[in-house]
Amino acid sequence: MGVNELRYGILATYDNYWFLRREHTELWISETLPLQSETPPALKAYAYLTRQAKENPKSPNPQVLVPVHGDNNSRVLRSQSKLSDASSSQSANQQTTSGTSVYHQSPPNQQNFGFADFKFKSILGEGRSGKTLLCTFRGDTIALKSVDLSKAPPYALEEMQKEVEIYKDLADIQGKYIPKLICYGYYGGGMSFVIGMTIVGTSLSDHKIKKRQKSRAIKGLEAIHKHGILHNDIREENILINDNGDIYLIDFGMASRAGTKKKRKLFDEEQIKLSQLLDRYIVHFVKKERRISKSRKCQVVS
Repeated sequence: MGVNELRYGILATYDNYWFLRREHTELWISETLPLQSETPPALKAYAYLTRQAKENPKSPNPQVLVPVHGDNNSRVLRSQSKLSDASSSQSANQQTTSGTSVYHQSPPNQQNFGFADFKFKSILGEGRSGKTLLCTFRGDTIALKSVDLSKAPPYALEEMQKEVEIYKDLADIQGKYIPKLICYGYYGGGMSFVIGMTIVGTSLSDHKIKKRQKSRAIKGLEAIHKHGILHNDIREENILINDNGDIYLIDFGMASRAGTKKKRKLFDEEQIKLSQLLDRYIVHFVKKERRISKSRKCQVVS
């Protein structure tokens, strides 16, 4: 079931077995069934499912969902490509990235990652849908945004896939005002969706900034707006600062494209919101006047 991405499967041990059914991103598992029972024996069940797979080898892939054009609320299933084609594509992607730092390449196509691809170190943060983890990927340390599709709300996968598209649209400012997109795709047999990005700093709430840093952040938001994109989630957790004092905007899961009529107004409102937020973290330097004590004045006069 994991290899062919079929809707139904069976898992068996020496003593028990379980029936499996996949519905989009949800995996349903039957109660534990003993091999010696009145239910169909595991061997017969396996034979039946094998016959069904043979009769319908081009069943749709239940793991990949994409929005229907013009309707964000409906989804369609993308047809399953042949296993050999998928293997060839994945092999080509791996060859492209081997021997070269992934930071200096275009992000690879969506892949299916396994447990050996990432080495997890710690948790960087948690959002409303998933976690951001510190890990290594092909020799580089990255921030990996991950959502468990078996536990996350229905909108989580759509937001993650939309965030990938936003990062692609903002390719020319990656690494300057936003992180670089490193990798993205399904993880653990399709049970999770992940997005890998460069690490660009720590949360604004841990810092004090200067006016020049505020100007840089505003300029970064303006660069995003020039692409017709609204961030829609301006808050401390989504503004990061590195050791050099550079400011980056992250998390485009709620981003959207502004309508033509309201575009300028919405952009202005978002810039004002960012400006007001940054003002709370600006260091205010107070000019100190040099004062001479009266006793010292008297000594000077005498």
